[in-house]
Amino acid sequence: MAMRIDNVQITPGVLPVDMFVNLYISFKNRKDFLPRMAIPIAVCIMVGVVPGSLFLKTGSQWVIKALLGLFIIGLGIEMMTRKSDGQVHRKNNPLILGLVSLTSGFLSGLFGINMLFLAYLNRYVSGRRQFRANVCFIFSFENVFRLAVYAVTGILNEFTLAITLLSVPAAVLGIWLGGRIDLKLSEKTADLLIHTVFILGGISIFVKALIFQS
Repeated sequence: MAMRIDNVQITPGVLPVDMFVNLYISFKNRKDFLPRMAIPIAVCIMVGVVPGSLFLKTGSQWVIKALLGLFIIGLGIEMMTRKSDGQVHRKNNPLILGLVSLTSGFLSGLFGINMLFLAYLNRYVSGRRQFRANVCFIFSFENVFRLAVYAVTGILNEFTLAITLLSVPAAVLGIWLGGRIDLKLSEKTADLLIHTVFILGGISIFVKALIFQS
């Protein structure tokens, strides 16, 4: 979608769908919520969302797409090369947590992609349920705030609403297809496939932005 439409329309368009999905998952896993960890992360992310959203409205679209491409490439490489040590770290660093969360919020306001804090959070929770509960709460918190910021700055419009409506069946179909494919692939193969497609998509967006500058 980023190849054809500007991020100023894509990002707010898919936000409502993301918000309701995250609200549902966080409520379903509310017993595993860790407020002392999740709330500070969510607040720092919200602070970062404001400048990211403003840059989304005023920044050069081809520059934004080039940055998005580089971000996707870097994130894909990081996910592909990351090795887990199998340990859960309990003593966090407030400064690092704040910087990571602020940066994650800025990228969220700009690209609608809020993933930087995931690698940090993964070291401080135990089990998939606890990770899912806190990540989806942070996403929900950030989604509601970002939707308000977009509404105030005038980014939401009829076209973004159309993207929202189109995203609903696409999201449902994507979840269904992903579940079917996941049953037939090993975890290692599925991860490699996802990371490779992720990186290639980033390269495609970055190259198009540099060539056409549009």
